[in-house]
Amino acid sequence: MQPAAEFFRYLPPIQADDAWGLQVTGAGFQPVGPGGDPIPRRHHPSGHAYRWADGRVLDEYAIVYVAHGRGEFNADRAGAVELTAGDAALLFPGVRHRYRPLPAVGWGIYWIHFRGQTPDRLVATGRFTPERAVVQAALDEGIVECIRGLLDVLRGDMLAARRVASARTLEILARLEGASLSQRRVPRVEELVRRACLLLEESPGTGAVVEDVIGQFPVSRAQFFRVFKQQTGQSPYRYRLEITIRRAAEMLRDSTLSIKQVAVVLGFKNPYHFSKLFRQKVGCSPKAYRESQGGLPVKKMAAASNG
Repeated sequence: MQPAAEFFRYLPPIQADDAWGLQVTGAGFQPVGPGGDPIPRRHHPSGHAYRWADGRVLDEYAIVYVAHGRGEFNADRAGAVELTAGDAALLFPGVRHRYRPLPAVGWGIYWIHFRGQTPDRLVATGRFTPERAVVQAALDEGIVECIRGLLDVLRGDMLAARRVASARTLEILARLEGASLSQRRVPRVEELVRRACLLLEESPGTGAVVEDVIGQFPVSRAQFFRVFKQQTGQSPYRYRLEITIRRAAEMLRDSTLSIKQVAVVLGFKNPYHFSKLFRQKVGCSPKAYRESQGGLPVKKMAAASNG
């Protein structure tokens, strides 16, 4: 299955947004394949890159959400914890930590860095603590949708991008708090379907990835289809198609990406094919949908602050 592409953007904090109580200072998605560099060297700001042997200490908060794969996390006061898909590691200011994927497995992680008085209060009141730095969120699709929406905003040239990103981060924290209060084990069959759904959501577009997803689970193709339909009410193919159209609608409505750029992000090689499929499922063209929803005007994309 073609992995999702890496993306990241940093936002220098500005004093004018302190009143919002939370500022996102960076976010992204980082895929690491089996055998890949566990801590990829990128053009990140000073203080963000680190060596496993030394760990790292930040002056802000962060959420690291494991979308797929497995890894390890170690932090002062929390100790060593194995991370699997659906786990979220919380990083705290002044607390040394380190994390990496298992070499033989790899992983895909979403990450968000932030600061502000609101997370300070949440920690001060015990909602989140360094001792309970890992939350088993059980592959909450709502968390993934929030993170993807946050990244969509940062991809475009949107005046209120910082505040929208802050709002989505607050929702993620709310969902993580709920998960931490009810750390329950997801039944094996439901977990299999949740993992499959998340993998499908990470690979929107037209590629034949369903068969690749099936190959990642210890079940036959017939078993997979039967269990998937029992849990979701539809086949994996129909589920994936609906995800693609839903994501397209979100991006047309909430981002400044052009229709061609939306098609590329969603994995379509041919924008015409994307427009034709969208019209079949929604009943109008992508352009007409954007206009009917009062979508953001398309602007020239600003260069991402990736350095």
